[in-house]
Amino acid sequence: MKTPIVLITDFGYKDPYVGVMKGVIKSINPAVDIIDLTHSISRHDVYEAALTLLVSAKYFPRKTIFVCVVDPGVGSERRALLIVTRNYYLIGPDNGCLTLLAGKDGVLTVYDISDSPYSLSRKSYTFHGRDLFAPVAAYLSLGYKPESLGEEIRYNDIVKLEFEKPEISGNRIKAKAIYIDVFGNIMTNIESGDIEKIGLRINDKILVASKSKSVECRFVKSFSRVSEGSYACYINSWGYFEVAINKGNASMDLGVIKGDDIILSIIK
Repeated sequence: MKTPIVLITDFGYKDPYVGVMKGVIKSINPAVDIIDLTHSISRHDVYEAALTLLVSAKYFPRKTIFVCVVDPGVGSERRALLIVTRNYYLIGPDNGCLTLLAGKDGVLTVYDISDSPYSLSRKSYTFHGRDLFAPVAAYLSLGYKPESLGEEIRYNDIVKLEFEKPEISGNRIKAKAIYIDVFGNIMTNIESGDIEKIGLRINDKILVASKSKSVECRFVKSFSRVSEGSYACYINSWGYFEVAINKGNASMDLGVIKGDDIILSIIK
């Protein structure tokens, strides 16, 4: 089975950066499949990149090579990494963007590829996606051993991000908005198991409180189970508790942005 390379960046498509990375990869391994996970990560948002990798990876085959280029520290002393986990290869900067997935999947080895002999011969200070991450990924997809691509280091010595847990007290949860999609749906850090701890059941009513507004919503299987313009709360496709308005924008209506606290209480 061919090993695909999956790209995730904050580059967008206005500039040629994504296409050039693909060109480098294809120049080294013309047969490799390249998949665009997304190039619309919020600019410089390392946590959003890490979360996107975390929720997406399980839908890809084993040995997939993920290349994350959300790299506001490019050109600094930050290291470049290749992390080998139980199921995947993760390539990107040492800023934590790889570590939510790495920590969950289980780390086998970590390599510092900053001075990899398989980078492009002339490496810029501002585009390591092209000059370092893309060629290392391409050679890895050809079957080159990870140990030949860099120097092994300890996982304990790299930058890590942590997934903040919600605070649960009785029938109340203090959650955090960790992702807001293009529809304005608010994904929180509450996982399905947390819902069981407060005894929340389908069709229960919940008070959702942001810093500026409180609203009632029903806990349902999908936003389509409430009338148009009404609030719904449900477990989304990634397995996290989400707040939405059917054909509306919950983020705008509640005045919630990513990182804000949200208080949820079951209404008796």
